[in-house]
Amino acid sequence: MLLQILMAVSFLIAGYQDFRDRLVSDLVWVPAVIGVAVTIYFMPSQDLLLIIRIAVVGVIAFVVTRYGFLGEADGIAFVLLVAQPQPFDLLVLLFAIAAVVLTSIAYLYISGLAGKDRTIPIAQFRAEARWIPKAVIVGDVRREVDTNVNVSREDVEKEADESALVVVQYGVPNIEYMAIGYVVYIVFLALFQTNVLLSFP
Repeated sequence: MLLQILMAVSFLIAGYQDFRDRLVSDLVWVPAVIGVAVTIYFMPSQDLLLIIRIAVVGVIAFVVTRYGFLGEADGIAFVLLVAQPQPFDLLVLLFAIAAVVLTSIAYLYISGLAGKDRTIPIAQFRAEARWIPKAVIVGDVRREVDTNVNVSREDVEKEADESALVVVQYGVPNIEYMAIGYVVYIVFLALFQTNVLLSFP
């Protein structure tokens, strides 16, 4: 129960920050990390499998984040998600998150918000953190930006010409989806696996 509470605290705060600013502070993960550490300490029978799982996903998340396919907070979140000690619980959690993601992305495509490029003024780009930049247009000159999502926004914000246009795509709020999925997972445990939710850690 302690693990689920601490993970829920981290994911709910991170989800709120992702929704509001599309930027997540590293400090929000401290409760979840404490929960994982306590779980490993008090469940020695799970140690090896749990550590291997965290290490494998950690390496994958590092590589994917390093090359800019995901934001840094997304990488951290994926590593923490696999820290559920029981494999069945992990499957339920991943299924809950997948259901939230598929529902949301289907809505975004149907509403026309996702899946296509838009061109917006640089002032709008600076004011709305939900956009992932692809290129900057100044006059008739188009300049592609770095494809690494962890540096592309800062690159565009350095543009001095206030008449510039920015070619963008909608940035999907991954952490927000994970937070909602985690809440669904907690509700599932409360309804169908109360013994897991009430167990220590």
